[in-house]
This record gives sequence, structure tokens and C-alpha cells, in this order.
Amino acid sequence: MKNRNEILKLLKISHLCLVLWAIFVFLCPIYAFGQKVSISGNTNKINALVRLLAYDEMFSGEQTKIAETHTDKDGNFYLEAEIKEITPAQIAIDLERVDFILCPNAKYDVEIDIPEYQADVSFFDREHPTLKINHADDDNFYSQYIDTELLINDFLYQNFNQIYRGRKLYLLDSLDNQIVRDIGEIESDYVRDFIKYRKAAVVMAANTKKAISEYFDNQEVLYSQTAYMDTFKELFGGFFKMREFNQQELQKEFKSGYENTVSYLKKNDFLSRNPQLCELILMTELKRFYYENTFDKNIILNYLEKIETTSKYLKNRDVAQNLIKQITALSYDSDAPFFSLKDKNGKNVQLSDYHDDMVLIQFVERVSPLIEREFAILNEYHKEWKGLVKILTIVPSETFSDFVQLFENQGYDWSVLNLGDSILLFEDYHIKMCPAYIILKKKGKIGMAPAPSPEQYLDFHVKRISKYS
Repeated sequence: MKNRNEILKLLKISHLCLVLWAIFVFLCPIYAFGQKVSISGNTNKINALVRLLAYDEMFSGEQTKIAETHTDKDGNFYLEAEIKEITPAQIAIDLERVDFILCPNAKYDVEIDIPEYQADVSFFDREHPTLKINHADDDNFYSQYIDTELLINDFLYQNFNQIYRGRKLYLLDSLDNQIVRDIGEIESDYVRDFIKYRKAAVVMAANTKKAISEYFDNQEVLYSQTAYMDTFKELFGGFFKMREFNQQELQKEFKSGYENTVSYLKKNDFLSRNPQLCELILMTELKRFYYENTFDKNIILNYLEKIETTSKYLKNRDVAQNLIKQITALSYDSDAPFFSLKDKNGKNVQLSDYHDDMVLIQFVERVSPLIEREFAILNEYHKEWKGLVKILTIVPSETFSDFVQLFENQGYDWSVLNLGDSILLFEDYHIKMCPAYIILKKKGKIGMAPAPSPEQYLDFHVKRISKYS
């Protein structure tokens, strides 16, 4: 009897341990299954902010910062993070970025070259940062991935006319043979999937139905595979415009509610067989509807919220959450990102200081003929507005003194603020190129982001928004 009681006691303890482990795994999946990845690097920018940004999934492209540091006086840096699977990412040096793919339990040594600023070159023509991998301790993953990508690009270039114009898809078999011959056996499922969906993109160009049936019907959804998502977006963007869908019926069902819309979509055999993919396609179209103003934006947001809270596919919930975040960021009447910067006298200036004012934020980088022309026009508007809107010009610290001098020389009397270490404010306001303008309503609410330049109806929109501020 004593032995029996001891055995039962041990079984209870073992059961409790299993329950506690299950709870730990559920609540802390990254720590339970994550593996370290480390990056030692060097760049030509000293004392710069360095971030490792992992893509949550490649559908929305939303990213999460998983590591952060600064370069030292010699431009060296070290990043370390934990990941659960092969993960597309970017390394950001201040605001410049390079693409990278992280492999669990890997170590990398890299060099990143940031081109010098070119004042006479447009944003679209400027040189981009370059990444060099000096060493990768990742079981040959990165080498195979890069070699495969280069080989496929070269193969498609060499056979462009025969494949895309001649529709000779059988040539893709020779691509497989060339990969085996030149690179060897592909060791990673990620690289194999990359090859598969690069081929899918080629098939799609020749035969859409064939691409859908062979590469997406009853196939695993690969949220972190760049080639999969690139092909998916090309293939299913505007999917509801296909003749299989009666537009009047679709609009009627869409307005009647989420459940009715899903039921209607499932009348399509392909969508019925692929419910997980059906939700992704629906979200693709919801995003299009939102920006094309096809339906009331609140209805679209309600649909996304429904997917976020009720989908049985956890990754689809993440996608819906990320889409909501993206399409509502800087939307009309949303809260403007906060900032606290110093003016030319070293006085702290915060967004909250203008709670009762309408504000025009101007982001600039360097003094140039274009900037001087826009300043001159803006100054005329400033006089005409007579305090209707407060102007704040935000400048990087490297060129702050140049703009202070320009303001003094030209007699501009609005505030010029030093960006200082708050460089991520450019990202917060989605600034891709300068000069850029943002109109804020009173109480720190977004009025228009981005707003047009002084040469392109800025005055009209300032006066229009002031009526609702």
C-alpha cells in the first residue's frame, strides 16, 4: 500500500510538472523554442543607432524590433536576439536599411556601407546601402539562399523571351537541373520553397489558373517566405474582380455582414477548399477597398477586427492586427506621434505645447535651391494665415545650424527644431523623403499626412482642415 501511495504521489507530481511546462510553453513560446542568432558588424557610420527588425509576417510587412545597439567610434556593433524559425529581417543603421534573413542558432559577421548624402541626386536615384557577408556560421543556409537567388535571376534573364513570350514553361525543369549541378543538394526547406515560388511567379505570368492549382490549392500558407507572399499578392490582388464573382451580389453580401460575406465566398470551390487562404485573400481585398474608398472604412475595420478576434488561424489573426495598425496609422483624427525637441535657444518644445493650436510640421534635411524656394512660398502663406496655423520646421542635428542661419538671414519667424537623437520621428511620421509636410488639427490630431507642398495646394488644405479643427 505504501509503495502504491508513493507511486500515485509521483504521478501527481509528474502531471503537475507537465501542466506547468505546458503553461510556460503557451505563455512564453519564444523562450521555450527560440534559438539565438548573433551579428557582429561594421559600418562607416559611427555612434549610429543600429536595430534588428524582424518581419512579423510577409503579408503586411509589419516589423518588430528584436535587438538594438549603437556603433562605437570605429563603426563596430553587435546584435543578439532569439528567433524560432528562419526569419526575414532588416538591419537598420539610423534610418538606412539592408535586407537580411536570419537563421536560428547562427552567427554572422557583416559589413554595411552607407553612401554619403548626394544633394544633387533625387531620392529615387540615390545609392542604397550595401551589405557584405564576411562569414556566416549557419549550416550553409545564407550561401545557398543567395547563390540560388542569383542563379534564378540569371536563368530568367537569359531565357526571358522563351519563357515569358514563348510560354515555354518546360524550361523550368532545366532550372532545377542547373541548381543541382551548380549549387548541389538544397539543404533548407526555406530555400526549396523559395525556388518553388519563384517558379510559381513564372507560371503565373503564363497561366494564372495553373499557378493557383499547382502552387496554392491545398498548399501550406508560408507567412515568412518572401517568394510565396510576392507571388500571392500578384496572383490574388483584385481577386474579387474576377468574373466568378457577381459584383452586385458581392456588394450586397459585404454590406450585410461578415458571416454572410464569408458564406458567399465559400460558394467558390477554390475558396471553400482553402479557408485559411480565403481569409488572406479577403484581407487583401479589404486593404484595397479601404484605400479605394469602395466601402465605408468602419465596415472594413470591423471585418478585420472580426478576423483578428475569431479566426482559427493564429497567423491570420496577426495579419489582421497588423493591417489594422497600418491602415489606421496617421489616419484623419488619429493621435499624432509625440515629440520633444529643442529649438535654437536650447528650449524644449513638445507637441503638447500646441494642444490648442493647428500645426503644420515641415521635415527637411539640407539647405538646397528647392528648400529655399519652398521656404519663400511658405513664408508668404505664413503672413497670409495670420496665426491660423503654427509652423514647426524639424531639422537633423547635422544641418541644424545651416537652417538657423537661413532663418536669421531671411527673417523667418516660426520655430526651427533640432531633431537630435529623435531620428525615429521620421519613421513615426512615415517620412520617406524631404521636404515633407504634415497638417495637425488642434489637440494633436492628424489632419492630413502627408500633406502637399506649398507649391501644390498646401494653402487650400490648411484652410479646409482649419474649418474642422
